[in-house]
Amino acid sequence: MVVNRRGVLVAVAAVAVSVLAVPKPALADLPPAPNLVANPVAADRDFVRWLSVHDPRATVRSVARSTLLSGGGTDEAAIKAFLTSGYATALDQAAQTRTRQLDYANRMASTHPAQFYPWVNAAALRAASGTAAELAEFSSTGYAAALAKDDAKVPYDDGAAQVTEEDYEVIGIVARTDAAPTVRRRAGEVTTDADVAEFLRYGWVSAAGIDSDSFREQYVAGEWEQWRFARQDTLLAVTADRAARAGTANPSAAIRGWQNVKNRFAPMPPTWTYEQQSARDQVNTWTRNLQFAAGSTGPLWTQFAAKAPAVRTQWVAEVNGAIEQTAWWNNLVGYAAAAADEWLHSDD
Repeated sequence: MVVNRRGVLVAVAAVAVSVLAVPKPALADLPPAPNLVANPVAADRDFVRWLSVHDPRATVRSVARSTLLSGGGTDEAAIKAFLTSGYATALDQAAQTRTRQLDYANRMASTHPAQFYPWVNAAALRAASGTAAELAEFSSTGYAAALAKDDAKVPYDDGAAQVTEEDYEVIGIVARTDAAPTVRRRAGEVTTDADVAEFLRYGWVSAAGIDSDSFREQYVAGEWEQWRFARQDTLLAVTADRAARAGTANPSAAIRGWQNVKNRFAPMPPTWTYEQQSARDQVNTWTRNLQFAAGSTGPLWTQFAAKAPAVRTQWVAEVNGAIEQTAWWNNLVGYAAAAADEWLHSDD
């Protein structure tokens, strides 16, 4: 390597990895350095913030938000502790809470038979087959509210008498074509008029919530694993790059480091593009479902019509979140490719 060229590279290092103070940048062709390169502490904080929004488990989101509030969001120790062990602990807590609440719902269903406690029995069965949020709601206030209706002898109507032939037709379409597996399965299990009423008033949106939670749980698990590897591999590449620019290590180590980052995480943008499309399919499905609701005159559609827009809004948010993650990984992979290429052509 030419000595003068090395001097230029040392100047560039401050822009790329925030290592040295330099009078001017030198490589206009390098893209902006991602936080994972330029400011790993900020990148850690950004990732905790992402988990606080996208993890489907309320316990995890709550712990992540509390971590971000530590020291006004500047407590590096709290961020590190969360990423080291706090996240795993929060996952365990969420699983334990779900198991406890599911046991409670099943116990209330078995000890409150429908002929004597129709409101409690129905609410408990819905909670037991519903989302984590529905389980939590039943445990906190739902049981007491349902028991109050049973104690007051409020008549329970399963809605079967209100079912129309059109309702069956719509549910048949959903069972064959819906983009979400739990929704399709639940629709396919509808056989009686009471089943139809239950699906339209409660089961459809509940099944959609299960599919949404599953979608989020899968991509959060994948991102957690890949982000940790990216954090580690990027640090190795930055360290090798810094040493090479200082003239204390062979540039080949920096080249290998950046090429490893580029090659290892090149599949991530396409993965998130796939997630985008999956979420778009759900948006399209719920646009259709809203059209079903708008065009249906049966009395059972009122509750569905009130809840369905929020489901579509959630999937729109998933599309936008996937777009952001695609850009994040593209930025990292593009930067690593440019950094490796800069070293490879440093003697040109």
